[in-house]
Amino acid sequence: MITTLIFDLDGLLADTEKLHCRAYQDALARFGFRLSEQDYSEHWILKGGSIGEFIVARGLNIDPELVRIAKAGYYEELVISTAAPMPGALSLLSRMTGWKKLALATSSYEDAAYAVLKALNIATYFSCVATRSSVARIKPFPDLFLYVAKSLGETPESCLVLEDSGKGAIAAGAAGMKCVAVPNIHTVDHDFSMATMIVPSLDEVTRELIETI
Repeated sequence: MITTLIFDLDGLLADTEKLHCRAYQDALARFGFRLSEQDYSEHWILKGGSIGEFIVARGLNIDPELVRIAKAGYYEELVISTAAPMPGALSLLSRMTGWKKLALATSSYEDAAYAVLKALNIATYFSCVATRSSVARIKPFPDLFLYVAKSLGETPESCLVLEDSGKGAIAAGAAGMKCVAVPNIHTVDHDFSMATMIVPSLDEVTRELIETI
């Protein structure tokens, strides 16, 4: 029986991938590097890579921590001014609250995640919030999801993950959890073979659907 729903944040509940991309573009531009949207999509959204790994792969002589600090500042400004929920996100959280335990598991840094939760006023929905700082490894590794299950005293089998990316679906499978995938324009071509099912929008995620899983 499913007792806990674990949500991803960026690209699932919050329309923030474009904000992450723009913030990294602005931060890297300060050091003379032009980041393309394709580079961002392939390294961060598809692979779940870090800024440090990106800098090493490109052979750049840049301190990744300086980039991260600059990016965090740009990102917070963008979130405050333009962050928006994904279609159906707020309705879904409202429908599920009080019925199942709700948790959040995001590969974002803690400051970035909480900036979004505050901007969208959704922090109170979640009994547990896991971020990059909560675990040693992020998606596609299962650590974030297992951290949530352990924190809430639940078994992996009782948790259902909602994800928009292939790496998230892989992480859920590795954690022994079922997964409903909701691809977006950035992830529609990802490999979702590890997902239990794929639906076109969050509006399709109903109590009746979850009860069939």
